[in-house]
Order: sequence, then C-alpha cells, then structure tokens
Amino acid sequence: MRPRKNLRGRTVLLGKGLFQKFIKYSFVGCISTCIYFLSVFVLVERFHNEPVFASAIAFIIMTIVSFFLNVRYTFGSNVTYQKLLRFFIVSTIGFTLNFLLMFFIVRILDYHYFVGELVTILVIPIVNFILNNYWTFQSQY
Repeated sequence: MRPRKNLRGRTVLLGKGLFQKFIKYSFVGCISTCIYFLSVFVLVERFHNEPVFASAIAFIIMTIVSFFLNVRYTFGSNVTYQKLLRFFIVSTIGFTLNFLLMFFIVRILDYHYFVGELVTILVIPIVNFILNNYWTFQSQY
C-alpha cells in the first residue's frame, strides 16, 4: 500500500491494510492472554508450582504461541529464527515497559492499580504492534 495524502496534503501512513492487521494482532493478543491465564492456573493448581515461577513459564508459552499465530495469521509471513528472536525482544520490551508504567503510576503517582492496568492495556499493545510490524516482520505498511 502506497502512502496517501490527506486533505491537508500530509502523508497518511495508517491505511486499511494496517488497521486490519492491527485488528488481527489484537485478536491474537486476546487468544494469547487466555493461554497465559490458563497456563498459570494449570501450573499452580494442577502441578503445584509457585505462582511467580508459573507466571514466568506462562509468559514464555504465551509468547511462543503468539509468535506462531502472528507470523501466519496476522503478518502472513514465514517462520525464521531472526523473527522469533526479534519477537521475543519486542515482548521483553513490552513486559519491561509494562512494569515501568505500573511502577510509575502506582508507586510514584499513587494511583489505584486499575488506572495503571488501564494505561498499560492501551499503550503496550500499540507499542508492541508497531515494533513487530515495522521491525520484526518488516512490513511496508
């Protein structure tokens, strides 16, 4: 998709294809989140793992599943080691940004943690999508 000009003559990068890709990315994110919570539940309740350890293992499981769903469904790409590595890097950036935002909002600004969760739910997926779209999968739009 070529960049288009808006009414003011400025280049518009957000096109129909990018929006559709973001919707698919969001759908995969919902599936991945369900897998994460199910994994934590099973690891803690069935296999009696410590919750923080279970959360770390579930994060890895979720990221792997998310990668394979996104590589095929969202980005229509092929699996490569480089893409997997970049996807994990982006996921780690998102995880770190999530921690930093929550720390800042809850501990520094002293807001309720729900406010922090609301901000991270709005910010992190967009940041991860942009990084994955343009860096991990090197899409043209």
